[in-house]
Amino acid sequence: MFDTLQAMIILVISVVALVAAVWAFIDAVKYPDSAYVNAGKKSKALWLVILGAAALIAFISLPWPLGGGGGIIGFLGIAAVIAVIYYFVDVRPKVSGASPSSGGSRGSSGGW
Repeated sequence: MFDTLQAMIILVISVVALVAAVWAFIDAVKYPDSAYVNAGKKSKALWLVILGAAALIAFISLPWPLGGGGGIIGFLGIAAVIAVIYYFVDVRPKVSGASPSSGGSRGSSGGW
């Protein structure tokens, strides 16, 4: 009974990690390279490689019945999850704030 529950939990965590990694990759594509450089977060190409590798690792790690891996709880899987979390927590807020296409109107808050 517990082995089935554990397998289901690992499956859910692995699928969530894959979805988050693909979402982060697609999100990273929409910002220009200058936004990454201006935010002090290396380059867009580097982040696309990191997030693409994270998505690939998450895909390969999918356990049965979706794949043949052992789940995202391995060493590389945990590294992939950390990279995706770091992107969403640190990189994305700074890049989206530096992007000229970000929503909101800065500096037009009125005057005196």
